[in-house]
Amino acid sequence: TFLDIFKLSPEDIRSKNFIKFLQQKDISSQAISKINQSIKRANDTETTVSFEQQFVKIRKYFRIEITPINSDNNSLGTLFLLKDITQHKEDMETIKNNQDILMERERLASLGQLIGGIAHNLKTPIMSISGAAEGLTDLVKEYDSSIGDPEVTNEDHHDIAKDMREWIEKIKTYTAYMSDVITTVKGQAVTLSEEQVVSFDIDELVKRVDILMKHELKNALVVLNVQMNTSSSTTLHGNIVSLVQVINNMISNSIQAYNGVPNKEINFIIDKKENDIILSIQDFAGGLPKEVEEKLFKEMITTKGKNGTGLGLFMSYSTIRAHFNGNITFETEQGKGTTFHIIIPIE
Repeated sequence: TFLDIFKLSPEDIRSKNFIKFLQQKDISSQAISKINQSIKRANDTETTVSFEQQFVKIRKYFRIEITPINSDNNSLGTLFLLKDITQHKEDMETIKNNQDILMERERLASLGQLIGGIAHNLKTPIMSISGAAEGLTDLVKEYDSSIGDPEVTNEDHHDIAKDMREWIEKIKTYTAYMSDVITTVKGQAVTLSEEQVVSFDIDELVKRVDILMKHELKNALVVLNVQMNTSSSTTLHGNIVSLVQVINNMISNSIQAYNGVPNKEINFIIDKKENDIILSIQDFAGGLPKEVEEKLFKEMITTKGKNGTGLGLFMSYSTIRAHFNGNITFETEQGKGTTFHIIIPIE
Protein backbone atom coordinates (compact mmCIF):
# COMPACT_ATOMS: atom_id res chain seq x y z
CA THR A 1 0.00 0.00 0.00
CA PHE A 2 2.85 2.36 0.85
CA LEU A 3 4.51 1.71 -2.51
CA ASP A 4 1.23 2.22 -4.38
CA ILE A 5 0.34 5.51 -2.66
CA PHE A 6 3.77 7.06 -3.26
CA LYS A 7 4.18 5.39 -6.68
CA LEU A 8 7.38 3.59 -5.69
CA SER A 9 9.03 0.28 -6.43
CA PRO A 10 10.68 -1.95 -3.79
CA GLU A 11 14.09 -0.96 -5.10
CA ASP A 12 13.36 2.68 -4.36
CA ILE A 13 13.28 2.09 -0.61
CA ARG A 14 15.09 -1.16 0.16
CA SER A 15 18.30 -0.59 2.21
CA LYS A 16 17.96 3.19 1.90
CA ASN A 17 18.48 5.71 4.69
CA PHE A 18 14.98 6.94 5.43
CA ILE A 19 15.83 10.66 5.82
CA LYS A 20 17.94 10.68 2.65
CA PHE A 21 15.11 8.89 0.86
CA LEU A 22 12.69 11.67 1.90
CA GLN A 23 15.13 14.35 0.76
CA GLN A 24 15.28 12.77 -2.68
CA LYS A 25 11.47 12.77 -2.95
CA ASP A 26 10.93 16.50 -2.89
CA ILE A 27 9.58 16.47 0.67
CA SER A 28 9.72 19.89 2.36
CA SER A 29 12.66 20.50 4.70
CA GLN A 30 10.19 21.46 7.42
CA ALA A 31 8.40 18.09 7.17
CA ILE A 32 11.73 16.20 7.11
CA SER A 33 12.93 18.08 10.20
CA LYS A 34 9.68 17.27 12.01
CA ILE A 35 9.99 13.55 11.14
CA ASN A 36 13.66 13.47 12.16
CA GLN A 37 12.96 15.10 15.52
CA SER A 38 10.04 12.72 16.12
CA ILE A 39 12.28 9.69 15.44
CA LYS A 40 14.80 10.98 17.97
CA ARG A 41 12.08 11.70 20.56
CA ALA A 42 10.55 8.24 20.10
CA ASN A 43 13.93 6.52 20.57
CA ASP A 44 14.90 8.70 23.55
CA THR A 45 11.60 8.16 25.37
CA GLU A 46 11.00 4.61 24.07
CA THR A 47 7.38 5.58 23.42
CA THR A 48 5.23 6.09 20.34
CA VAL A 49 5.26 9.59 18.89
CA SER A 50 2.40 10.58 16.57
CA PHE A 51 1.56 13.63 14.49
CA GLU A 52 -0.32 14.69 11.35
CA GLN A 53 1.51 15.56 8.15
CA GLN A 54 0.39 16.76 4.74
CA PHE A 55 2.20 15.63 1.57
CA VAL A 56 1.29 18.33 -0.92
CA LYS A 57 2.71 16.60 -3.98
CA ILE A 58 0.33 13.65 -3.73
CA ARG A 59 -2.45 15.66 -2.02
CA LYS A 60 -2.64 13.40 0.99
CA TYR A 61 -2.87 13.82 4.75
CA PHE A 62 -1.38 11.15 7.01
CA ARG A 63 -1.31 10.49 10.71
CA ILE A 64 2.21 9.20 11.29
CA GLU A 65 3.06 7.03 14.29
CA ILE A 66 6.72 6.34 15.06
CA THR A 67 7.36 3.46 17.45
CA PRO A 68 10.83 2.23 18.57
CA ILE A 69 11.22 -1.58 18.59
CA ASN A 70 13.44 -2.72 21.46
CA SER A 71 14.38 -6.08 22.92
CA ASP A 72 16.44 -6.50 26.09
CA ASN A 73 17.41 -2.83 25.92
CA ASN A 74 18.66 -3.27 22.39
CA SER A 75 17.18 -1.32 19.49
CA LEU A 76 15.94 -3.60 16.73
CA GLY A 77 14.56 -0.78 14.57
CA THR A 78 11.77 1.75 14.22
CA LEU A 79 8.24 1.12 13.01
CA PHE A 80 6.55 3.81 10.89
CA LEU A 81 2.79 3.58 10.59
CA LEU A 82 1.09 5.94 8.13
CA LYS A 83 -2.70 6.26 8.39
CA ASP A 84 -4.35 7.97 5.41
CA ILE A 85 -6.69 10.59 6.92
CA THR A 86 -7.25 12.59 3.72
CA GLN A 87 -10.97 11.82 3.53
CA HIS A 88 -11.41 12.67 7.20
CA LYS A 89 -9.68 16.03 6.68
CA GLU A 90 -11.82 16.81 3.65
CA ASP A 91 -14.99 15.85 5.53
CA MET A 92 -14.03 18.10 8.45
CA GLU A 93 -13.33 20.98 6.07
CA THR A 94 -16.74 20.46 4.46
CA ILE A 95 -18.42 20.48 7.89
CA LYS A 96 -16.56 23.66 8.83
CA ASN A 97 -17.57 25.35 5.58
CA ASN A 98 -21.20 24.34 6.13
CA GLN A 99 -21.09 25.70 9.69
CA ASP A 100 -19.59 28.96 8.41
CA ILE A 101 -22.43 29.24 5.89
CA LEU A 102 -25.04 28.62 8.59
CA MET A 103 -23.42 31.13 10.91
CA GLU A 104 -23.31 33.71 8.13
CA ARG A 105 -26.99 33.03 7.47
CA GLU A 106 -27.71 33.60 11.16
CA ARG A 107 -25.75 36.87 11.09
CA LEU A 108 -27.66 38.00 7.99
CA ALA A 109 -30.93 37.12 9.75
CA SER A 110 -29.83 39.32 12.66
CA LEU A 111 -28.99 42.12 10.24
CA GLY A 112 -32.39 41.70 8.58
CA GLN A 113 -34.05 42.05 11.97
CA LEU A 114 -32.06 45.25 12.57
CA ILE A 115 -33.17 46.68 9.22
CA GLY A 116 -36.81 45.81 9.96
CA GLY A 117 -36.47 47.42 13.37
CA ILE A 118 -34.92 50.63 12.07
CA ALA A 119 -37.59 50.97 9.36
CA HIS A 120 -40.38 50.66 11.94
CA ASN A 121 -38.73 52.69 14.69
CA LEU A 122 -37.89 55.61 12.41
CA LYS A 123 -41.21 55.66 10.53
CA THR A 124 -43.27 56.70 13.55
CA PRO A 125 -41.11 59.68 14.67
CA ILE A 126 -40.65 60.84 11.05
CA MET A 127 -44.42 60.94 10.61
CA SER A 128 -44.74 62.76 13.94
CA ILE A 129 -42.11 65.33 12.93
CA SER A 130 -43.95 65.78 9.63
CA GLY A 131 -47.15 66.43 11.59
CA ALA A 132 -45.34 68.87 13.87
CA ALA A 133 -43.99 70.72 10.83
CA GLU A 134 -47.56 71.05 9.49
CA GLY A 135 -48.66 72.39 12.88
CA LEU A 136 -45.83 74.95 12.88
CA THR A 137 -46.69 75.93 9.30
CA ASP A 138 -50.28 76.66 10.33
CA LEU A 139 -49.08 78.70 13.31
CA VAL A 140 -46.69 80.69 11.12
CA LYS A 141 -49.56 81.49 8.74
CA GLU A 142 -51.76 82.45 11.68
CA TYR A 143 -49.04 84.67 13.16
CA ASP A 144 -48.27 86.26 9.80
CA SER A 145 -51.93 87.11 9.20
CA SER A 146 -52.25 88.55 12.73
CA ILE A 147 -49.58 91.20 12.16
CA GLY A 148 -51.26 94.60 12.12
CA ASP A 149 -54.64 93.16 13.17
CA PRO A 150 -55.90 95.46 15.95
CA GLU A 151 -58.06 92.69 17.37
CA VAL A 152 -55.02 90.47 18.08
CA THR A 153 -53.78 91.17 21.59
CA ASN A 154 -50.39 90.59 23.16
CA GLU A 155 -51.90 87.59 24.92
CA ASP A 156 -52.79 86.11 21.53
CA HIS A 157 -49.19 86.51 20.38
CA HIS A 158 -47.97 84.78 23.53
CA ASP A 159 -50.43 81.90 22.93
CA ILE A 160 -49.15 81.44 19.38
CA ALA A 161 -45.54 81.48 20.63
CA LYS A 162 -46.46 78.94 23.32
CA ASP A 163 -47.98 76.58 20.71
CA MET A 164 -44.83 76.94 18.59
CA ARG A 165 -42.61 76.08 21.55
CA GLU A 166 -44.70 72.96 22.28
CA TRP A 167 -44.36 71.75 18.69
CA ILE A 168 -40.59 72.42 18.79
CA GLU A 169 -40.26 70.44 22.06
CA LYS A 170 -42.09 67.52 20.44
CA ILE A 171 -39.74 67.66 17.44
CA LYS A 172 -36.74 67.63 19.81
CA THR A 173 -38.16 64.57 21.58
CA TYR A 174 -38.73 62.74 18.28
CA THR A 175 -35.25 63.58 16.95
CA ALA A 176 -33.64 62.45 20.23
CA TYR A 177 -35.49 59.15 19.94
CA MET A 178 -34.37 58.77 16.31
CA SER A 179 -30.79 59.46 17.39
CA ASP A 180 -31.06 56.68 20.00
CA VAL A 181 -32.42 54.25 17.40
CA ILE A 182 -29.64 55.04 14.92
CA THR A 183 -26.95 54.77 17.61
CA THR A 184 -28.31 51.43 18.81
CA VAL A 185 -28.72 49.89 15.37
CA LYS A 186 -25.34 51.21 14.21
CA GLY A 187 -23.71 49.74 17.30
CA GLN A 188 -25.31 46.36 16.63
CA ALA A 189 -24.61 46.28 12.88
CA VAL A 190 -21.04 47.57 12.92
CA THR A 191 -19.90 45.03 15.49
CA LEU A 192 -21.60 41.96 14.04
CA SER A 193 -18.13 40.86 12.88
CA GLU A 194 -16.08 42.57 15.61
CA GLU A 195 -15.28 41.97 19.22
CA GLN A 196 -16.03 44.92 21.48
CA VAL A 197 -15.54 44.51 25.21
CA VAL A 198 -16.93 47.50 27.06
CA SER A 199 -18.57 48.39 30.33
CA PHE A 200 -22.30 49.03 30.16
CA ASP A 201 -25.17 49.21 32.61
CA ILE A 202 -28.41 47.26 32.67
CA ASP A 203 -30.39 50.35 31.71
CA GLU A 204 -28.47 50.59 28.40
CA LEU A 205 -28.97 46.86 27.79
CA VAL A 206 -32.74 47.04 28.33
CA LYS A 207 -32.97 50.17 26.19
CA ARG A 208 -31.29 48.43 23.23
CA VAL A 209 -33.44 45.33 23.58
CA ASP A 210 -36.60 47.48 23.70
CA ILE A 211 -35.67 49.48 20.58
CA LEU A 212 -34.65 46.47 18.50
CA MET A 213 -37.53 44.17 19.51
CA LYS A 214 -40.36 46.72 19.46
CA HIS A 215 -41.16 46.10 15.79
CA GLU A 216 -41.33 42.29 16.07
CA LEU A 217 -43.32 42.40 19.31
CA LYS A 218 -45.83 44.88 17.89
CA ASN A 219 -46.34 42.82 14.72
CA ALA A 220 -46.95 39.67 16.79
CA LEU A 221 -49.26 41.51 19.23
CA VAL A 222 -47.09 40.29 22.10
CA VAL A 223 -46.27 42.43 25.16
CA LEU A 224 -42.78 42.41 26.70
CA ASN A 225 -42.92 43.02 30.46
CA VAL A 226 -39.61 44.24 31.91
CA GLN A 227 -39.22 43.46 35.61
CA MET A 228 -36.18 45.19 37.11
CA ASN A 229 -35.39 43.57 40.47
CA THR A 230 -32.00 45.21 40.88
CA SER A 231 -30.43 48.59 40.24
CA SER A 232 -30.59 49.63 36.58
CA SER A 233 -27.15 51.22 37.00
CA THR A 234 -25.48 47.85 37.74
CA THR A 235 -22.41 47.58 35.49
CA LEU A 236 -21.60 44.59 33.29
CA HIS A 237 -18.43 43.98 31.29
CA GLY A 238 -18.28 42.34 27.88
CA ASN A 239 -19.61 42.58 24.36
CA ILE A 240 -23.00 44.30 24.74
CA VAL A 241 -23.79 43.63 21.06
CA SER A 242 -23.47 39.86 21.53
CA LEU A 243 -25.54 39.94 24.72
CA VAL A 244 -28.32 41.94 23.03
CA GLN A 245 -28.34 39.40 20.18
CA VAL A 246 -28.64 36.50 22.63
CA ILE A 247 -31.54 38.14 24.50
CA ASN A 248 -33.30 39.17 21.28
CA ASN A 249 -32.95 35.65 19.89
CA MET A 250 -34.60 34.21 23.00
CA ILE A 251 -37.42 36.76 22.87
CA SER A 252 -37.93 35.94 19.16
CA ASN A 253 -38.07 32.24 20.05
CA SER A 254 -40.73 32.97 22.65
CA ILE A 255 -42.75 35.01 20.16
CA GLN A 256 -42.59 32.17 17.63
CA ALA A 257 -43.53 29.64 20.31
CA TYR A 258 -46.96 31.31 20.51
CA ASN A 259 -47.50 30.31 16.84
CA GLY A 260 -49.14 33.60 15.90
CA VAL A 261 -51.67 33.62 18.75
CA PRO A 262 -52.10 37.33 19.67
CA ASN A 263 -52.34 39.14 23.01
CA LYS A 264 -49.69 37.07 24.76
CA GLU A 265 -46.98 38.14 27.19
CA ILE A 266 -43.25 37.57 27.63
CA ASN A 267 -41.45 38.51 30.85
CA PHE A 268 -37.91 39.90 30.77
CA ILE A 269 -36.75 39.68 34.40
CA ILE A 270 -33.46 41.10 35.71
CA ASP A 271 -32.32 39.78 39.11
CA LYS A 272 -29.10 39.94 41.12
CA LYS A 273 -28.07 36.92 43.14
CA GLU A 274 -24.79 37.17 45.06
CA ASN A 275 -22.17 38.02 42.40
CA ASP A 276 -24.35 37.16 39.40
CA ILE A 277 -26.80 39.08 37.26
CA ILE A 278 -29.57 36.77 36.03
CA LEU A 279 -31.44 37.80 32.88
CA SER A 280 -34.56 35.65 32.47
CA ILE A 281 -36.84 35.41 29.43
CA GLN A 282 -40.13 33.73 30.35
CA ASP A 283 -42.97 32.71 28.06
CA PHE A 284 -46.22 30.82 28.61
CA ALA A 285 -46.36 29.02 25.27
CA GLY A 286 -46.59 25.40 26.37
CA GLY A 287 -43.02 24.24 26.99
CA LEU A 288 -40.31 22.55 24.93
CA PRO A 289 -40.69 19.07 23.38
CA LYS A 290 -38.82 16.39 25.31
CA GLU A 291 -36.48 15.56 22.41
CA VAL A 292 -35.45 19.23 22.14
CA GLU A 293 -35.04 19.60 25.89
CA GLU A 294 -32.55 16.72 26.05
CA LYS A 295 -30.33 18.10 23.26
CA LEU A 296 -30.51 21.82 24.03
CA PHE A 297 -27.09 23.56 24.03
CA LYS A 298 -25.39 20.24 23.15
CA GLU A 299 -26.00 20.40 19.41
CA MET A 300 -27.71 22.49 16.74
CA ILE A 301 -31.38 21.62 17.16
CA THR A 302 -34.48 23.55 16.15
CA THR A 303 -38.22 23.33 16.68
CA LYS A 304 -38.86 25.41 13.54
CA GLY A 305 -38.41 22.64 10.97
CA LYS A 306 -36.90 23.77 7.67
CA ASN A 307 -37.22 27.40 8.78
CA GLY A 308 -34.67 27.01 11.57
CA THR A 309 -30.92 26.37 11.52
CA GLY A 310 -30.64 25.35 15.18
CA LEU A 311 -27.78 27.81 15.52
CA GLY A 312 -29.57 30.38 17.66
CA LEU A 313 -29.43 28.77 21.11
CA PHE A 314 -26.28 26.81 20.24
CA MET A 315 -24.47 30.06 19.42
CA SER A 316 -26.09 31.88 22.33
CA TYR A 317 -24.74 29.34 24.81
CA SER A 318 -21.26 29.51 23.24
CA THR A 319 -21.35 33.32 23.28
CA ILE A 320 -22.27 33.60 26.96
CA ARG A 321 -19.67 30.98 27.94
CA ALA A 322 -16.88 32.48 25.84
CA HIS A 323 -17.48 36.23 26.15
CA PHE A 324 -18.98 36.60 29.61
CA ASN A 325 -17.70 33.52 31.44
CA GLY A 326 -21.36 32.91 32.18
CA ASN A 327 -23.94 30.20 31.71
CA ILE A 328 -27.44 29.62 30.32
CA THR A 329 -29.95 27.38 32.06
CA PHE A 330 -33.62 26.76 31.42
CA GLU A 331 -36.82 25.50 32.99
CA THR A 332 -39.67 24.15 30.91
CA GLU A 333 -43.00 22.55 31.76
CA GLN A 334 -45.35 20.99 29.26
CA GLY A 335 -48.51 23.03 28.91
CA LYS A 336 -47.16 25.96 30.92
CA GLY A 337 -44.12 27.52 29.30
CA THR A 338 -40.35 27.96 29.27
CA THR A 339 -37.90 30.25 31.06
CA PHE A 340 -34.30 30.78 29.97
CA HIS A 341 -31.82 32.18 32.51
CA ILE A 342 -28.69 33.99 31.29
CA ILE A 343 -26.30 34.04 34.24
CA ILE A 344 -23.49 36.61 34.06
CA PRO A 345 -20.92 37.10 36.85
CA ILE A 346 -20.21 40.71 37.81
CA GLU A 347 -16.85 41.92 39.10
